Amino acid sequence: MTSPAMATDDTRALRLVIEGTVAETGSEFFRALVKNLAEVMGTAGAWVTEYLPETNRLRAHAFWLHGAFLDHFEHPIPDTPCEAVLVERKLVHYPDRIVDLYPDDPDLKTLNAVSYLGVPLFDAAGEIMGHLAVMDTKPLPHDPRLVSLFEIFAARAAAECRRLQTEQLLRAREEQVSALLESAMDGIVMLDSELKIVRANPAAERLFAYEAKDLIGQEAKWFLAGDCARMLDGFTRDLAAGQQRWIPSQLTVLRADRSRFPAEVTLSCFERRGDRFFTLILRNIDERLEAEQQIARLSSEAEYLRDALAEESGTGELLGKSRGMLELKAAIQQVAATDATVLVNGETGTGKELVARAVHVSSPRKHKPLIRVNCAAIPGTLIESEFFGHEKGAFTGAVAKREGRFALADGGTLFLDEVGELPLDLQAKLLRVLQEGEFEPLGSAKTQKVDVRVVAATNRDLSKMVAEGTFREDLYYRLNVFPLVVPPLRERGQDIALLASSYQERFAKRMGRRVDPLHPEDVRRLTAHEWPGNIRELQNVIERALILSPCSRIDLRHAMPVTAVEIPAANENDATRVLTATELAEVERANLKRALEAAKGKIAGKDGAATLVGIPPSTFSSRMKALGIER
Repeated sequence: MTSPAMATDDTRALRLVIEGTVAETGSEFFRALVKNLAEVMGTAGAWVTEYLPETNRLRAHAFWLHGAFLDHFEHPIPDTPCEAVLVERKLVHYPDRIVDLYPDDPDLKTLNAVSYLGVPLFDAAGEIMGHLAVMDTKPLPHDPRLVSLFEIFAARAAAECRRLQTEQLLRAREEQVSALLESAMDGIVMLDSELKIVRANPAAERLFAYEAKDLIGQEAKWFLAGDCARMLDGFTRDLAAGQQRWIPSQLTVLRADRSRFPAEVTLSCFERRGDRFFTLILRNIDERLEAEQQIARLSSEAEYLRDALAEESGTGELLGKSRGMLELKAAIQQVAATDATVLVNGETGTGKELVARAVHVSSPRKHKPLIRVNCAAIPGTLIESEFFGHEKGAFTGAVAKREGRFALADGGTLFLDEVGELPLDLQAKLLRVLQEGEFEPLGSAKTQKVDVRVVAATNRDLSKMVAEGTFREDLYYRLNVFPLVVPPLRERGQDIALLASSYQERFAKRMGRRVDPLHPEDVRRLTAHEWPGNIRELQNVIERALILSPCSRIDLRHAMPVTAVEIPAANENDATRVLTATELAEVERANLKRALEAAKGKIAGKDGAATLVGIPPSTFSSRMKALGIER
């Protein structure tokens, strides 16, 4: 049994985890984390690292040793305690005489290390990012309480490492956009007075598929199709030195392989030593449109990554150790490595989008975008455009070309949330994309091919909809290749406290609050509730409790939903009447009194009133007090 002193120490330690790092990110976060960890564990040192697979070394994000930070520290992995952590992929503890176990590790002798405790840090795909460890100059006996605290610090460290990974990916995407813009150079060709080529830049070489030496001396008509040479002759004849003329989409350029492309051209004239020269700046319209589409695609991906970064708080993973969640995680790992279509089934609020994200980040497509479409939130008149995009002028209001979600997800994963809400006419078009990997944007006759892995989700019974004729049978079987079922929260008893603690930490950080860990009474109250709204309802309850609680301990009494009871209608007209708060309280009071009468005044126990109502005895007693009920 935990003593009051130990409980106080644990509370203080957990406060150090939250308060010591809540306002920090990056290197300052890690420095605060290892310093607090060493204080909590009572060790001489603590360090958190990143794994460098190319050199098989560990580089310290932060290293606290003997009361000071040790900067720029790197450590080889072979023949060290850290190697055991990374190879075995689990927590490793050496309570004493570590130098005898690893005599070839020179740093152990330099640091006077006697004991060691380390654990690996994993990214969302289950790959090792680094590790967290403490070491001491005295023995470190096994203490389950200290190990639990150490694992809490490790979870915080892993969450920050994952956040930094997402941030780096965002920067890489934005750098791609910048590089694409900088490299979109126009072809430049200089002509003499007889319209012969005297100079061409590298971009023009790429446009024409000729080397500059093959272009020099050739007449302009050599790379212009049809009547374009005559048109160019007319434009240059009327152009005076110092003037410019824009020729939009009237010239067709021939490449070395005799293929052609439309070009818009800026023509200018200048004189040198009495001779006239002309400069043609050519832009391949096809390439420009393709570049614009690529820029839009990368910009959209960057937006999605910004959203993911803003939401990253260490809770964007599938938390839970209940049997149902362990089975779900195992199934995700099985299907993620394939390109099979996945159908995620589950009640509203169970976290189906997190399952889709887990499938994506565990797949070979994890470096490509994950694009989400909420099929229920898009008006039926616009959903086809959302899926497949549209050309300018395809319909009223289409003032510009727009990429659809399938194009944005090319190479990655498309998550179709609420897929059961798709209209029948669009279901056929979706089936074609899934089967053939191609579609036509609205207003376009050009077929576009994509490589997209689809993960769909629904809270509806699609097989029943198929029988009713509201969902296509062929689409159902195409989506239901690998079904995943997300268990409702009421079936995940042991996970409720874990999730609640995670949300409490997240919301407290957002509000700048300091809160205590969940009290055992709060845990009992949470696990007794049925959670019809599942995880989303739990999030709302925790956030509401933080708002209603002025002190460091959250108050769940007024944040939890009122106990549901059956409300009989007095007559047909009263059946749909909305009850006031006072009336609801009266209904609850009457129900609790009936329970007390049936239990003969007994609250707790097998036949107690609390068991009859289905809530903990403490909750029953608190509601009696709030409603003024006496036994």
